[in-house]
Amino acid sequence: IGLVQAVAATPEELEEMVQTSGVDALCIHLNPAMEVVQPEGDEDFRGGLDCIARLVEELSVPIVIKETGCGISRTVGERVKSLGVQSIDVSGAGGTSWVAVEAHRAAAHQKTLGELYWDWGIPTAASVAQLSDLDLGICATGGIRNGLMIVKALALGASCGGMARVVLQAHADGGAQGAKDFLEQTIQEIKVGMLLCGAPTIKALQQQPLVVGTKLNQWIPKGSILRDRIL
Repeated sequence: IGLVQAVAATPEELEEMVQTSGVDALCIHLNPAMEVVQPEGDEDFRGGLDCIARLVEELSVPIVIKETGCGISRTVGERVKSLGVQSIDVSGAGGTSWVAVEAHRAAAHQKTLGELYWDWGIPTAASVAQLSDLDLGICATGGIRNGLMIVKALALGASCGGMARVVLQAHADGGAQGAKDFLEQTIQEIKVGMLLCGAPTIKALQQQPLVVGTKLNQWIPKGSILRDRIL
């Protein structure tokens, strides 16, 4: 559910939705860039933090905060953690740009906005790196295409990785079995990547030295424990 929609709903309505659907968590997405470009977008984001705090306290399932393609900064990570949120899906820049999608649908000034902010956002790896030492469960999504990319995200501090486009493409090409084969291949790629790093567990992988490029290095906060692992 979108943050604006969550603000408009009552906790009782959201609890009923959670119970009816049988989900294990409620994902609340922060998507201001998408909303301001969307022809029918909601642009009143007031009360969002209070809403998150209330739902963390009152809902029977955990709250997961996620983006929709623009990534989540350290500042936002710190703020939602202070409200009791324990898990974040970064949905960083590098995958599907929902600003671009809405730009194709928009007209006039909103189309101009969409074209200007088409590639706005924090790259997935940078978002993971910014959040890595905040003691949050981090799901790395946004442009993840294979198991090696998941291994790299795990090494930076993610708890897991997520993919959408490539799984849908595998399903389109080979149906349910095609998607299953792709995911099994991805699991094998993760295992091989960890083997080659000499890491039998994710915890061990996250203690290995890192080599990062100049651009990614610029995103890692000063004083972050991640910096201690960079060669």
